[in-house]
Amino acid sequence: MMTKMVAEELARCEVCARAKYVRIPQETPQMVTPTPEKSLDVVEADLVFLGGAIRLTLIDRLTRFAYNYPLQAKTGKRVREGLLLFLATVDTPRTLVLDRGRELDNFLVRSLLEEFRVKVHWTTPGPSRSHRMIERLHGTLQEQLQRGMTGEEAWARALLAYNSSLHSATGYTPLELMRAWQREDSPVSIEYVCGELVDQDERKKRDRVDRLNIKAADRWNRVQAGDYVFVKKWYRRRKTDPRFVGPYIVDTKLPRFRLKVKCVETGRVRVIHANESRPPRARNVRRVLDWEDWILSILDFLAEPYNSIPYVHAGLRIML
Repeated sequence: MMTKMVAEELARCEVCARAKYVRIPQETPQMVTPTPEKSLDVVEADLVFLGGAIRLTLIDRLTRFAYNYPLQAKTGKRVREGLLLFLATVDTPRTLVLDRGRELDNFLVRSLLEEFRVKVHWTTPGPSRSHRMIERLHGTLQEQLQRGMTGEEAWARALLAYNSSLHSATGYTPLELMRAWQREDSPVSIEYVCGELVDQDERKKRDRVDRLNIKAADRWNRVQAGDYVFVKKWYRRRKTDPRFVGPYIVDTKLPRFRLKVKCVETGRVRVIHANESRPPRARNVRRVLDWEDWILSILDFLAEPYNSIPYVHAGLRIML
């Protein structure tokens, strides 16, 4: 009774009606992300823990030039000192990409970036696509450090090896591109290289969007209502965790390559993009069949006292 009265009162409230959120989830279309046009337009920063040391690493998105600063502790104060050293010795970037860690997202770091008028782009929790470049840098540094070197010399040599190696995306070493910005007599024409890099990145991004749309259309056309699928798990605590969870059963096919699916085990209903699903493999099909057989066995056990009434027994099996 009380719940009904509260619901009726809220339905008559104009303020509640204006403040009520729209029950339609927002959808962001596939778009091409902007490409930096010069050095230090966009810089990614993150902390890395390798070799028993804490480091602040930064990488320029255009030249792929990497920077590395040792930190004494994983605190906002030490991160602020590392960022201040980068700003004092290199230059002020236009945009800095950071994650939501407490050592990065705090008053000390925010006040420093506001002082230097650096725009901050905060990434989403979990594995973020906007932080892939610096994650690949961490993987490369880890491979270099596993060769037996230790101490500051190991970090210096690993960073030198990265900045002096040809990058597959640019065709130049990060050191060559950074020198081209700093020297007018550089053999590398920075205007030509940057124009080529921007055009190349734009083409790659458009091609990737086209491939994703084609892939989504193909998966959306193949799946039908009632099919079993597994859904991609974006956040994983460990890399050994499965990438897809399920099984889910497709309830409805929605426009713009979306699927309304229902979890077989929990009954949870969610809307996903077609690219977030995959068909079950052979072992997954056996798992689904075993799950259905288990449910049927339970229903048969519950219906055993009513076997003399065929309509009741058939109705319990239809509940699946």
